[in-house]
Amino acid sequence: MNSFGNWVKRRRKALDLTQPELAHRVGCSLATIVKIEADQRRPSFQIAALLAEHLEIQAAERDVFIKVARQEKGDDHLETLSSYFDTASLSMPKPAAHTSQSTAFTPKPPQKSTLPIPLTPLIGREHETQTVIQQLQDPACRLLTLTGSGGVGKTRLSLEVAYRTYANFEHGVYFVSLVGTGAAEFIVPAIADGLGFTFSGATELKGQLFNHLKDKQVLLVLDNLEHLLAGVQLLDELLEHAPRLKVLATSREQLNLRAEWLFEVQGLPVSPHIDLHNLEANSAAALFIQRAKHSNINFVPLPEYLPAIAHICQLVEGLPLALELAASWVRVMSMNEIVHEIERSLDFLSTTARDTPQRHRSIRAVFDYSWNLLSLDERRALRWLSVFRGGFTRAAAEQVAGATLPLISALVDKSLVRRSVASTGRYDLHELLRQYAATRLQLDQQEEGEARRRHAEFYLALLGDYQSRLQSQHQREALVRINPETDNIRFAWEEAILNQRLDLLRAAVWSLWYVYELRTYFQEGEMLIKRSVELTRGWLAKLEVGGLGLERTNIQGALGAFLAHQAFFSFRLGRNIESQQLFEESISLLRNLNESTSLAYALGHYGILRSLQGAYEEAVLNTSEAIELSRASRDRWQEALYTTFLGMATDDQGKYDDAFRLFKEALQICRELGDPRLISLAAGYLGQTAHTLGRYDEVPDLLREGLQASAETNDRFGIALAGVRMAMVAQTRGKSLEARRHLKESIQHFREAGDTWFLAHALNFEGKIAFAAGEYEQAEERFREAGKLAFATQAFPMLLDAMLGLATLDTEKGSAERALLLALHIVKNPAGTHDTKQRSKKLRDGLLERLSEAQIATVNMQFQHKSFEALVHEFLLISRQS
Repeated sequence: MNSFGNWVKRRRKALDLTQPELAHRVGCSLATIVKIEADQRRPSFQIAALLAEHLEIQAAERDVFIKVARQEKGDDHLETLSSYFDTASLSMPKPAAHTSQSTAFTPKPPQKSTLPIPLTPLIGREHETQTVIQQLQDPACRLLTLTGSGGVGKTRLSLEVAYRTYANFEHGVYFVSLVGTGAAEFIVPAIADGLGFTFSGATELKGQLFNHLKDKQVLLVLDNLEHLLAGVQLLDELLEHAPRLKVLATSREQLNLRAEWLFEVQGLPVSPHIDLHNLEANSAAALFIQRAKHSNINFVPLPEYLPAIAHICQLVEGLPLALELAASWVRVMSMNEIVHEIERSLDFLSTTARDTPQRHRSIRAVFDYSWNLLSLDERRALRWLSVFRGGFTRAAAEQVAGATLPLISALVDKSLVRRSVASTGRYDLHELLRQYAATRLQLDQQEEGEARRRHAEFYLALLGDYQSRLQSQHQREALVRINPETDNIRFAWEEAILNQRLDLLRAAVWSLWYVYELRTYFQEGEMLIKRSVELTRGWLAKLEVGGLGLERTNIQGALGAFLAHQAFFSFRLGRNIESQQLFEESISLLRNLNESTSLAYALGHYGILRSLQGAYEEAVLNTSEAIELSRASRDRWQEALYTTFLGMATDDQGKYDDAFRLFKEALQICRELGDPRLISLAAGYLGQTAHTLGRYDEVPDLLREGLQASAETNDRFGIALAGVRMAMVAQTRGKSLEARRHLKESIQHFREAGDTWFLAHALNFEGKIAFAAGEYEQAEERFREAGKLAFATQAFPMLLDAMLGLATLDTEKGSAERALLLALHIVKNPAGTHDTKQRSKKLRDGLLERLSEAQIATVNMQFQHKSFEALVHEFLLISRQS
């Protein structure tokens, strides 16, 4: 019979995964995977669920797998899994790290990579490839930039090098295209997207990225940096913080950084005489012939064509993009005609042999010629396609640019539009070609304005249309559809602001908010929403002096909605005072308008903010009103969310039966809707309250439901929060080691994400576990860190919990009087949760029995004169100025 560990090992190998690769995907240590496969350890529920996902266990069979992993079922049940029988069919050989054939290319990317799959073999470049690899192998070379003119083949060469060297990098090779990145401040989010790394919380994005990479041995391929030179100093900082990282960059200009090594990529070698039997010695001609055959399957390089082909290679100086474009013309022209037309632009080409700007003009000459061969419809389509950022779908091309499938196909045939390798059904333009087409579009300002208007309307309408899917069981599919459009959405949002399209912004703002919340892109979300707030404030100011005829109530309603969303991101970033002010302004504006949905959003989220600040009565009033407004407008999604929020505030007040009822009611609605985030939230809190009430039989299924919902969309926040709850259950059962394992993984996520509230919550719990084990030094360390985080964000319930932990420690260290003083303040403070107050009363009463009357009198005197804030500074070692 197969043991569980042996089964996991066989399954991993069948999927062509190494132990480090599986550990990286699951998000646990390598040692954990090693011990699991050696049957020395069983995974936690959280890790078991992630193993089921990344070992590709069928959804219907994951419950059996998890139960076997948790020893709730015997190992023999593994034989019932369909995956047990098809592991052999999954086994595929790994790509070779190196091949000496110039035409070799890797058919599938390595597991630890985001490398695009090349559609064609690399022609020539063997010498350049080996030289670049040798440079990268030099320990002193940390940043290597491939420079050269546009279209010279820098990207393709970088991919070849990455494929041949990926085995040398323990934590993977990742490709980051910066083509659609419009400004230097978006370099960090673009790199994170390429790594598959998700930001979260208040910590600076750059710091989160640096922390993610600091111990990893990674090759990072950054493609097309030339338009972002103002921000490339980031790479020097990144290399300093990540000593095992190497960067392979491509740019038309050198980066001028301290760590930079340079390799100039030139055109393919050109020979005046072509030997069909020795094309490796004539790589430029070989590339031309290959692409000509792709363009016209009937093309045969007859001997009489060879002089013309050689001439073409010389005219374009072996530049790969120019050769590919030239070869696309064989469908409609003879070799001599192609030569003749290129010669008409020879002035450009003749001056390109010596420096990059002139070689760039040679690409323009090819574009000019290609443009002149297009029909009027094709020209218009190409001009309009230039408004897209980061690619487009067929539907977008047709609706925005009027580019039908036949038009797109014609442009694909002419190598002017590319099919996306990374995503089926998507297309893009080479960035140089997009810029060229954009200059053509800019010649007619009216046409350009219309194209940009239609682009903004399409993408912001797309966001609005996806709202119902984001709120349902189709959330994962919706995110898959929306995520590739990040650059288009950002561009569309800015265009709508520029043209004061209030209707577009309002229709899209909810989906924009939720997508950025689910992806934990809080800083960028705040930036975009803030721009809309500034716009609407400006409109209202102009209305005061009669400068606009727009209806005041519409603008006020929009401003109120935008302010609420800005307040949410401020709250998620830990700026609670700013968030509170924004929410209050939003609510004040919306109360007098017919804006029930927006008002419910503002009240509901303001309520949870106040609850996390310890203002429970106010939280209950606001969330209750939000629920009533949602019911009146029949918005079940908002009703479910705010009922969950009301349950959280009620639970903190110690009304556990009421909280249980509210969470159960919310979960029922969430299940009907199918939104994984809401299910995860409601099920998790219901499980937590069930545990508090001693309804232990209900807890495992609820926590499992929440975790599975989070895993469905790879919601790292939900998975981490589930880990804290599973730690709570394990600790209650006396399994402190298991509890600590769960907490360790969750704390790591919260720390990396900068999610201060939940980090403080988890640290307080870890401190309690350490205290129970008699590990007082570690407990104090955790309580202090939690308290400092809570103090900085004014999360008073968490602060009081941390201070109570420190007071409890004082009783063990012989400082009973100081502990009593702190306990008296905590009992009095209204921001404490019911649980914190009960524990502080118990501590107080115990100390009153231990201390003498004189000691108690001294403490009472101190209580009258020493404020709680002063005690916080004293216990947490925070200066008064901080």
